[in-house]
Amino acid sequence: MNKLFKKLVAFDMAMYEIHHLEYDPVVCIKEFWNCYDMDSCRNHIVELLTIYLDRERKVNPAISTADVQHFTIALFRMLMAYFIIHYQRINLSGIEISFLRSNRFIACELESSKEIYDFFYQLSQNH
Repeated sequence: MNKLFKKLVAFDMAMYEIHHLEYDPVVCIKEFWNCYDMDSCRNHIVELLTIYLDRERKVNPAISTADVQHFTIALFRMLMAYFIIHYQRINLSGIEISFLRSNRFIACELESSKEIYDFFYQLSQNH
C-alpha cells in the first residue's frame, strides 16, 4: 500500500474507532490534553498552514512530518470525542482532566493572550 494511503487510513481510523465497544470519548480527550498544550496546538496548526499556504517556497518544516501527522490524528480523535460527548449529551462537569502544563502556567498563558487581545481591541476601537 502506498505510504500516503497508509497515513490517510490511520487518520480515517479516528472516525471509525468511535464504534469500538470499549471506546470512551473522555479518555480520548484526557489523552490529548495530556500530550498537547495550547501553545503546541498552535505551533502544529501554524506548521500545517505554512506548509499548505507556502508550498511553492519549499520551506523546511519546523516540526517533523511524523510529529505533524501524529498531532493531526490526535486532534481529529479529540474532535470526534467532543462530537460524541455533545451528541450523546455526556456531562463533563464531574470529570477531572489533567493537562500537559500546570494550571498556573495555563492561567498565565490565558492572561497574556487576554492582554494582547485587549491591546489590539483598543487599537481597533480608536481607529
